[in-house]
Amino acid sequence: MSAYQTFPRGTPPDPVALLAVVRAACGDSTAGVGGGVPAAVVKKATAWSGPEISATQAAIDSCAGLTPQRQAQNEIDRWPISMKAFALALVDQINVLRQQAGLSQVTPAQALQAIRNKAAEL
Repeated sequence: MSAYQTFPRGTPPDPVALLAVVRAACGDSTAGVGGGVPAAVVKKATAWSGPEISATQAAIDSCAGLTPQRQAQNEIDRWPISMKAFALALVDQINVLRQQAGLSQVTPAQALQAIRNKAAEL
């Protein structure tokens, strides 16, 4: 039977980071998180133990906050195939120019990481 626990949080957390740290802290890879401010509600498959509650609260407290930069990175990670295809088609054309100049090619993973890094700088 599912069990719910509410954890206070004063600032908006990054929802992607929050889910990852909560799942690790409570020991349930299927746990879900709702809310965030003023509290996150965590649902897991089994009853909560004292150590799980403490570990999950600590993870929520230390979770990265949601900034415009992190929100942009999360959006980039969720780009639809059409958007990724557009960006990578441009990279293909850049690679043609790089090859003519004797430079190494940029891989799709490098290109997408560069886009994420640029979002973090803005």
